[in-house]
Amino acid sequence: MAEQKKPRNFRQGKAFRTLKQALLDNLAARGLDQDAYTDKVEEYMDFWALRQELKADIAQRGLTVTDDRGRQTENRSVSLSVQVSRQMMALFTALGFKPGDFMGAGGDDEL
Repeated sequence: MAEQKKPRNFRQGKAFRTLKQALLDNLAARGLDQDAYTDKVEEYMDFWALRQELKADIAQRGLTVTDDRGRQTENRSVSLSVQVSRQMMALFTALGFKPGDFMGAGGDDEL
């Protein structure tokens, strides 16, 4: 039996820490570092880590996968990634962030 590869923990990477700190610093600079706002940053970062996992699954398995009947079907990670991205944008906007505020934080284009 093939050895299963341990999933990567995106919450422990430098991109995660850098983006989270940039979000928290932005809130603090605007005087919005109360629990109500920092909790939303935690929620945003949960979605960020989930989106990284979905992207990794898409990169590994592709846009389509073979179902249990042998038919090609959409990799569910594709549609889930879109939903997660929408929720992330809603949180991002609700917190008053603008994309230009974080260029270079959190890796490539991840906001």
